[in-house]
Amino acid sequence: MDKTPLLFALGALLLVGCGLSGEAGYQAGYAARLAGDDDKAFAYYLDAAKSADYPEARLEIAAMYLEGRGTRQDTGQAIGWLTQLANADDPQWSRQAHRQLGLIYRGDYGAGYRDRRQAAAHFRLCAGQGNADCGRLLALLSPPSLRVVAASNESAASGLSAVDIYARHAPSVYKIVVYEQLGAGLEPISVGSAIAIDPYRAISSYHLLQAGGVPVSIDSRGDNQNVRESDVRVWRVTRVDPRRDLALLTLAEPVRPLNFTHTMAPFDRVRVGERVFAIGAPAGLDKTLTEGIVSALRTERGVRLIQTTAPITYGSSGGALFDAEGKLIGMTIKGVQAWGNFNFALSMDEVQAFLTEQRASSLELDSR
Repeated sequence: MDKTPLLFALGALLLVGCGLSGEAGYQAGYAARLAGDDDKAFAYYLDAAKSADYPEARLEIAAMYLEGRGTRQDTGQAIGWLTQLANADDPQWSRQAHRQLGLIYRGDYGAGYRDRRQAAAHFRLCAGQGNADCGRLLALLSPPSLRVVAASNESAASGLSAVDIYARHAPSVYKIVVYEQLGAGLEPISVGSAIAIDPYRAISSYHLLQAGGVPVSIDSRGDNQNVRESDVRVWRVTRVDPRRDLALLTLAEPVRPLNFTHTMAPFDRVRVGERVFAIGAPAGLDKTLTEGIVSALRTERGVRLIQTTAPITYGSSGGALFDAEGKLIGMTIKGVQAWGNFNFALSMDEVQAFLTEQRASSLELDSR
């Protein structure tokens, strides 16, 4: 039998007798946690938390109150302990407390304490103390939005070259492979594309994700033989709209922000016959550029679509369609090659509506 936890506890009890209650309580709590005794761990940590010398004990107590380990679940008590830490002089513990308070007020521990303004305030303070992840969490509090760009007479007359459009926008289009767990391994079940619209989020096609699984992209900079761990991006599906064939993806644990594009041209400025460029991953070939024209503007079941001759095949779904000025006009969703080259992109107006609906939903939650 491993006697280490017992020795830790005995040593801690001796130290308590010598008056070193803060250190003794923390060490005894740590030993009890290792031994799997949450009740004793809570009691020891609580004793240590009363000493200002052991901020880590306060963090442990707050976590145990949040999770109901060794004590009843009590978010209010957790907030009290975390607030003490957040107001402390030591930025190491202050920023951790601000981050945790931000998560509580974001609603991660129930809707009862959801308060977007307080969450933003804590994430902002945490980011200001040097925690980059708090900057990400602050950005994610606001639903993404797209910026409508007015047509430029000069650029509309000449347009950009295909080379310029690709150089400017290819980095913001990502190949997505959706994997499912099979036993001890992973099996790809679909391949498509996604367009990053802010540093942490992207849009893609719902039909790529409707069977479940985990979306993954690899940013290997064209070198498929040397993929680093930092090149692998895992996504979470945070919202879907089957009618529009839309899904919003958020990076699970970003190692660095995304390259993104968020300027769009609305449906009523798209013209039949104008040049367009699609970027996606047809047949799984990442960041492939194709060119065509707008061949028609259509509405199917109330959803606005752009028909184009730019080829769209398996793997292109979720990719980007740009006009000759380099503005995003659509998200490619399907191609029909059986009777000719008929390809379709979802108008960015539909994407904007989807994102606006998410914003309205978030505001409704805040008002409850």
